[in-house]
Amino acid sequence: MIKGDFVKYYIIGLTLVSLTALFLSLNSSGDVKKLKREISQKEQKIQTLKEELKKKDKEIQKLAQEREILLQKLKTIEEKIKKANKTLKRKGIKIRLPQGGKFIPASEGEKLQLYADSLTKNMDKLLKVMSDVPIGVPLYGRITSRFGYRKDPFNGKRAFHSGLDLKARYKQPVFATANGVVEFAGWSPGYGKLVIIRHKYGYKTYYGHLSKIRVKKGRWVKAGTVIGYAGSTGRSTGVHLHYEIRRYGKLINPLRFLYLNRTNSF
Repeated sequence: MIKGDFVKYYIIGLTLVSLTALFLSLNSSGDVKKLKREISQKEQKIQTLKEELKKKDKEIQKLAQEREILLQKLKTIEEKIKKANKTLKRKGIKIRLPQGGKFIPASEGEKLQLYADSLTKNMDKLLKVMSDVPIGVPLYGRITSRFGYRKDPFNGKRAFHSGLDLKARYKQPVFATANGVVEFAGWSPGYGKLVIIRHKYGYKTYYGHLSKIRVKKGRWVKAGTVIGYAGSTGRSTGVHLHYEIRRYGKLINPLRFLYLNRTNSF
């Protein structure tokens, strides 16, 4: 009886040990799976974070490119302003590039972009107007006779002078002072060899006493184009250029357009 009980209890004990070992084994296997699952989840999160970081890097690169483009636009505007300053320096006009200015947060970068675009258009328009209006000198020479009443060089009587006379060397180049279309190119009584250019806004310019004409009627010319050479043809006492400006048929003192501060540097 005792021996049978011992065997019975031995078998029960062995079974319990086996079940305990199996339970521990199964429990341990579950922990591993759980751990693997957690590791997998962490890896997925890390991958997601990496992808988000890549997106952020791309956004940062895009912003840097946009900033560079904007800075280039502003640099282009600055160059145009410098060009305008150079062109108008002797005329008493100076366009300054603002320093500093109103603070615009990064979030308002789009507004800054629109401002830069608008400023570029305005500068383009300003430079275009400068080219279309007869501003500047047609020939580099000293003024020998001004606009208005004077003593006529031929008869000594008081007479009205319709333009400016600029002293010149024979065959010295004569330049168009604005963009326009050649309305007349030929001989005219009093003016001798004459070129008339029609510009925008009702302006016309006259270039008289030329020795030679380089343009023909109907030709479109840009500001600065050589339209002929100085001479002494027509009613003239010596080599010079007679220069007139008219607007809607009315005579205008060219001195107001040669140098807007009414000075003469020649």
